[in-house]
Amino acid sequence: MDSPVTPLPHPSERTPPPIRSSHKWTGVLLVVAGIAFGFLFAQGAAGDPSTVDNESVEAVTSTSAPADPVVTSEPPAENVVSFPGTILASVQFGRGLMTWPGDGSPAETRLASKVSDAAYDAAQRQIAVTVPEYGTERLALHVGSVGDLRFVASRVTGFAWHPTDPSAIAWVEESVDGFALLQADVSGGTITTTQITVLQETVRPVAWGSWGYALQGEGGLTTLDPSGATVAAADVQFVAAGSDGRLVVSRPAGIPLSSDWAITGVDLADQQALGRFGAPNEHPTAAAILPVSGRIVLISNRFGDGSDLAQIEVLSADGTRQTVIRSGMIADSIAWSPDEAHLAVGGYYYGPNQVRSVVLLTDSEGGGESIELPFDHQVRPLGIRNGSNEPL
Repeated sequence: MDSPVTPLPHPSERTPPPIRSSHKWTGVLLVVAGIAFGFLFAQGAAGDPSTVDNESVEAVTSTSAPADPVVTSEPPAENVVSFPGTILASVQFGRGLMTWPGDGSPAETRLASKVSDAAYDAAQRQIAVTVPEYGTERLALHVGSVGDLRFVASRVTGFAWHPTDPSAIAWVEESVDGFALLQADVSGGTITTTQITVLQETVRPVAWGSWGYALQGEGGLTTLDPSGATVAAADVQFVAAGSDGRLVVSRPAGIPLSSDWAITGVDLADQQALGRFGAPNEHPTAAAILPVSGRIVLISNRFGDGSDLAQIEVLSADGTRQTVIRSGMIADSIAWSPDEAHLAVGGYYYGPNQVRSVVLLTDSEGGGESIELPFDHQVRPLGIRNGSNEPL
């Protein structure tokens, strides 16, 4: 490895200064001493290459647990915005997680396996992540903070946080008898689990609360009461849930991005179609039921009519239209802060010979100015934490 320090020329390569002494042996001794001193000085200046820091600028783990965070390049200075919180996002098509404090620089953690899913708890203090177990297609569940995740369960199909209790999480894992639905308290060092029921079909939990559980399978959505007894089943695809048990679904289940979206309850009956303004060229991609106001936010893209592509629709809790926010990007994901002060919509632009990933920060009521933040690689927001701007 090349030395970071350029050694001085060897004294023998330089012309020595004139010897002013008239004693010939004094001059010879001075020349010899100068050569010896210069040789030792050059050796010391060159240094030992083994002392150079060889640590890679990008750490990657050999397991499914994250490595130590490394700082990534932040957005251009003219596009940086400050806000009281921290954004959690997946990056590099799920190969890492990024935390971005609103008054600092983004920090990224690479993973050895692609993130299947990641989400904040109700208090935005810790995250749950599912990643493939090393060398398999089975998923493992980890809970903790970015850069410090702890293993919770193996062979899971998915998870869902409780909407109001930040210590409570539910997941489905393979068992001897089928697929076990479990819930657990992950607030302390010891994880306490409770088995709710065992199902025979492959399902994943998509939402739960005091009202019960919603499980998505290939054949549709199934709801259970808190004891685990089946309440209803319908040929629909889960899109979003509120803490009160209201569900946004798309119909039918086999077409998750169908424009036929409806709001319904735990019984999956009385499916009220949401007014999507009847545009045949409108393609929904994501939705949310905000935790405080109960407002419904729908994300879609409009193609072929010359309008801005991304359309963010804010509806009241009963599904009536409140406001529409438009953006020129193609939107594909949404996250929000618990106080509903911010929405983060992920998307991208097609630029010259590249795709430019952006995150749109906007007021959840549609009253503030929207700001787009560009990134050099794919970014999908997963949540916004309020309060302290310190990284997780």
